[in-house]
Amino acid sequence: MTPRDFAQMLVLAALWGGSFLFLRMASPMVGPLAVAAFRVVGALLLLWPLLLWQRQARQMASHIPMLMLSGLISCVLPFLGFSQAARSLPAGLLSILNATTPLWGALVGWVWARERLSPVAMAGLLVGLSGVVLLAADRTHVDSALAHGAVALALGCTLTYAIAIHHTRRYLSALPALSVSTGCLSAAALILVVPAWMLGPQPMATLPSPPAGWADVPHITWVALLGLAVLCTGVAYLMFYRLLARVGPTRAMTVTFLIPVFGMLWGWLFLDEEVTWSMLAGTAVILLGTLLSNGLLSTRLFTKERIA
Repeated sequence: MTPRDFAQMLVLAALWGGSFLFLRMASPMVGPLAVAAFRVVGALLLLWPLLLWQRQARQMASHIPMLMLSGLISCVLPFLGFSQAARSLPAGLLSILNATTPLWGALVGWVWARERLSPVAMAGLLVGLSGVVLLAADRTHVDSALAHGAVALALGCTLTYAIAIHHTRRYLSALPALSVSTGCLSAAALILVVPAWMLGPQPMATLPSPPAGWADVPHITWVALLGLAVLCTGVAYLMFYRLLARVGPTRAMTVTFLIPVFGMLWGWLFLDEEVTWSMLAGTAVILLGTLLSNGLLSTRLFTKERIA
């Protein structure tokens, strides 16, 4: 991995860490469906002009069926799931759970792509799972059946991310990053926009003054939705698919190692969220398991990297 790739990974982690901050701000006010729909539409307003300028629309059109499927598993399902989970869990904890994506990626690669898992990698999966159990046992944030359900939902979202990454590698590798990003988000928009507009805001019943319609949504919520759409989705997805094309899925997924750092930082700075020792310990255990399961602690791998 070049210094440029690593720098891009840092920026990407900061953006995706910020997405959990924006989810916590917007989802309780307007609901998961509205958040997911606004997220994809806002990103497309940025990406479609770039796609037309690069003259990639025709190339993208030849892969519509696979882009539709990829849009479902990489955008629709995880966007809805994380938005719902954000109603019960803090941004920092959500970002930690998101760090299990490479663990799922190693497991999906083993089941689907027949990628070999060494005994060390298998041990890494178990270590990573123990980190999730450690987080779930923390009564500070996960103290109810609703919160435990939100943890399970967030983990399901990371599984769909892992499946989507391997799906993209197998069926969409011939497309440029811009085409993949725009195609997946366009497919998601076709699924989400009409239901979200017809249903309107779906605020939590516990809010002191829930909005009755779009005109009642507070300005700060619109700011959060805009940041989520443009920065954390449009810009971030474009950066990620470029990184995916350059360094491959396993190394590209390691960006999730850094996301909890920014997720906890943004939550602490802007939402006054508590960062507990069990959250830090759970993060460390999950990252250790991820490093092991992806072979990134292998002496042999580091030797190859040094020779290359």
